Amino acid sequence: MLGVEMKRRTFLKTLPAVPLFAETRLGGASRGAYGSQTTGGETIGLRVEATPDPLLARVVAILKDRIERRCPSRVAETDSDARILLTADDSLPPEGFRIEEAGTAVRVAGGSTRGLLHGVGKFLRTCRFEGSFQASSWRGTSAPHGSLRGMYFATHFHNWYQVAPEAELARYMEDVALWGVNALMVCFPFITLRDWEDPGTEVALAMTRKYARLAKDLGLQFGIGVGNTLFTGAPESIRATRLPDPTRRRGNSGHPICPNIPEGRTYILENTRRLFQELAEPGLDFVVSWPYDEGGCACEKCLPWGSNGFLRLSRDVTVLGREHFPKLKLILSTWMFDTPPEGEWRGLSEALAKDPGWADYILADSHEEFPRYPLESGVPGNLPLLNFPEISMWGNWPWGGVGANPLPARFERLWRDVKQAVRGGFPYSEGIYEDMNKAVVVQFYWDPDRSARSILDEYITYEFGPGVAEDCHALVGMLETAAGLSYMKQPVDAREAERAFELAEGIRGRLPEWARRNWRWEILHLRALLDRERFAGGGLETPAAQAALTRLVEIYHCERVTDDPYHHRVRPPLRGLSTRGKEL
Repeated sequence: MLGVEMKRRTFLKTLPAVPLFAETRLGGASRGAYGSQTTGGETIGLRVEATPDPLLARVVAILKDRIERRCPSRVAETDSDARILLTADDSLPPEGFRIEEAGTAVRVAGGSTRGLLHGVGKFLRTCRFEGSFQASSWRGTSAPHGSLRGMYFATHFHNWYQVAPEAELARYMEDVALWGVNALMVCFPFITLRDWEDPGTEVALAMTRKYARLAKDLGLQFGIGVGNTLFTGAPESIRATRLPDPTRRRGNSGHPICPNIPEGRTYILENTRRLFQELAEPGLDFVVSWPYDEGGCACEKCLPWGSNGFLRLSRDVTVLGREHFPKLKLILSTWMFDTPPEGEWRGLSEALAKDPGWADYILADSHEEFPRYPLESGVPGNLPLLNFPEISMWGNWPWGGVGANPLPARFERLWRDVKQAVRGGFPYSEGIYEDMNKAVVVQFYWDPDRSARSILDEYITYEFGPGVAEDCHALVGMLETAAGLSYMKQPVDAREAERAFELAEGIRGRLPEWARRNWRWEILHLRALLDRERFAGGGLETPAAQAALTRLVEIYHCERVTDDPYHHRVRPPLRGLSTRGKEL
């Protein structure tokens, strides 16, 4: 044991500095880890009782960083008088944790190092930082209900995920992992690339590898989306027949290829193989086969796409993927199946009954309500069911363009319909502006019976400080109501917009300095200001609105002049910005 302890201490001392988000560390009084008062600069003792590994070192660094950024005290490892204990307990579920008293200390135990990471997240969110430090009073054992609690970062359009500095990306991925995320999916942006020789292709590959590395460094599973939409330079002779899309919900983005044209099938599989080869290091844990939006073919041989051409192609891609990654999991997306009704759900069930075993999950969702078929008729293949909540775009244009977009009531309503059937999912994210929505949905995966309000209580107190939860709930409710009315093209009450901004100003005056400088508060406050200007003032051309939009452009790292024809979708509508080119 002594040898293990000495190795552990040496290992933790060699940990590199953890990348930090743009926040400012401030002074002030501090409190000890278990309720005793400490003055500025006093040390909080931490003891780690687990076999060292790289993720454990990262967990320790995250814990220290998050406390020290809110308090002037220093967290340091010690063999005596420790007030925070981190330990392993293999009697717990691997991703579960327990927080308990240990004399005058608080012990956080994990069933694995990843369980400990999630436990540290709960510990931090239930600590208090009101000018001093008070360790969490939460006690109990917790384990996730959902097995695959993912997040889909849409790494395209020069959004925040594509352009943010790596230090910010790393810190943000730590934050979502602390909330319980255990998987990350990104997209490889074929939609904007000409071919493998395009100068942007190697940049996109490097970005994909970077996300894989960042995910795996946190113990997260990593995967990508695949489909029949490939490079813009694909030959015209193999292009798919465009979808009629009478409901205008499936989309016709990009340049899909018909897999029933022999040369088209070869083109899809050769380029997918090349992508797998390019990602051999660091590897893939899963792929998500995607049917619509970017994808689909309406030729006679492919229809109905979801239970015919798409299904055969997905099986081919699965076989191909497992040649490169033998343990690869296949998540079969049914996004927009039977929109309009074409027998896709029924056909999928029949196909998987005849040919089971090659798919591992079914992913289902839509722009609005969850599809009824898997809830009423059963999940095809009796596979675990995942959802794909659209947390970024609803009620919001440009996406994130006027600041934070919290929609807790919407996602709680949608969750009530599916919580008995769904075992996890991948919220669709275009940026950091829907951070509250991420927390709400991921915690639903962890505990399906938890309320959105209780999740936001935890979020608000941790990110904004004490004593403002009730007012923040009221503010979020006003902003969500305004977003819904605006989305439905109904008038927004100008007086409510004024009141929301006044409430935000009142909250701001009561925040600790570290919380006022927190980007999460800043984008919420900017949203209240921009709603006031949009619905009760002179619009987005006023000086106040332009200043707010300028700040959002800075936070999102947007390009003021861009060649990306899709960047306007994720860029605040600040006057004077320009986009060259047209959507492809």
